[in-house]
Amino acid sequence: MTLNRLLKTFTCLLLSLLISNAALAASTKLPGNIAVHIAKTHYEHPVRLLHPYLNVWHMKGPLAEKAALKSLEKRFENIQLCTNSDNANVVLLLEPHMFYNPQLRVFHGEIIARAFINTAELNDLDKPFITVKKQAQQIGDLGIKPDFYMEKAYIKAMDKIIKKLETDKTFLSTINTAQNGNAKSLCSALDDLPIAKFYY
Repeated sequence: MTLNRLLKTFTCLLLSLLISNAALAASTKLPGNIAVHIAKTHYEHPVRLLHPYLNVWHMKGPLAEKAALKSLEKRFENIQLCTNSDNANVVLLLEPHMFYNPQLRVFHGEIIARAFINTAELNDLDKPFITVKKQAQQIGDLGIKPDFYMEKAYIKAMDKIIKKLETDKTFLSTINTAQNGNAKSLCSALDDLPIAKFYY
């Protein structure tokens, strides 16, 4: 067997393994219909990240949304933002927080996830059927592309939340139960919930 033929055989074998792994990963997505919502205050009011010399403001909503969708789409079949989904089984309200430690050069990302059944009464929104709060850290420099490091911290926190949701029997059962509610109305009502106090 010539070297070229051996390399071709090895390359074909490697490609077939990669394709089969990708197909397996795609087939292991959990079914269900989830609408993701982040309160509009996180898109309207930036927070200042702590640093003695730099003046860096962070708008949490857009970056947390991007990170959350990246993580959720890997594990669940049907993930949409509330604005695009009326018939979701579950509305997942995400509350992002970000803190920077300038001494250690560490971004601390936190996401609080609250899950609501789409038929939830709009006057009873202080009782989600599941609440998960996870934090993650990412080393990075606030002065050099901070969004890159903040997104990584949000993704790490979101991955921890997903691991918890994947093992929660109530959550898994609920995302597969058809609902006739209006997710957009529910999400609008969720905008009025108070934001958790954040301490570091």
